[in-house]
Amino acid sequence: MKVFYYNFKPWNLWLLFNIALTLLVGSCLMCGWRILLYPQMWIIFGTVIFSWSLWYYKYIHPQVMAVITDESIKIDHTNPLKWKDIDYAQEKEVVCCFKKYRVVALIPKKNINYKYNWLQKHNPFPEFSIPLYGLLTPENEKEIVKIVSKKVKIKHTAKSE
Repeated sequence: MKVFYYNFKPWNLWLLFNIALTLLVGSCLMCGWRILLYPQMWIIFGTVIFSWSLWYYKYIHPQVMAVITDESIKIDHTNPLKWKDIDYAQEKEVVCCFKKYRVVALIPKKNINYKYNWLQKHNPFPEFSIPLYGLLTPENEKEIVKIVSKKVKIKHTAKSE
């Protein structure tokens, strides 16, 4: 079994926002303890804690991108897709929000009974997409393409959908 994780860069605008928000709360507390009597201050405290928690979850806590076993591949939070149920893989460029993204789409065989989740049904990307546009380290991108190419045939295309 091989597990691949997303590689998000934690140094970003959201981190600066959290630092500024924390400094704002700290400067408010410098005024004295009576500031804690105002309900607005507790709302700001809650916002700071919520924002730091979400930032931690996304950027520090490891996010699983794919779990590959000999029998199946599980991408994000989808149900595992068995290798024998995949017809072929296709390298594609998909347009989303006016940007092109390179993905490897796993195309399942016809008449496969698979339970798709909400995101798979309502997404501009193919149902089973492995991102190759900077969300993984370059080494992991190469390794996952190598593993997929051993399991199924990969067709290379450069056209947008």
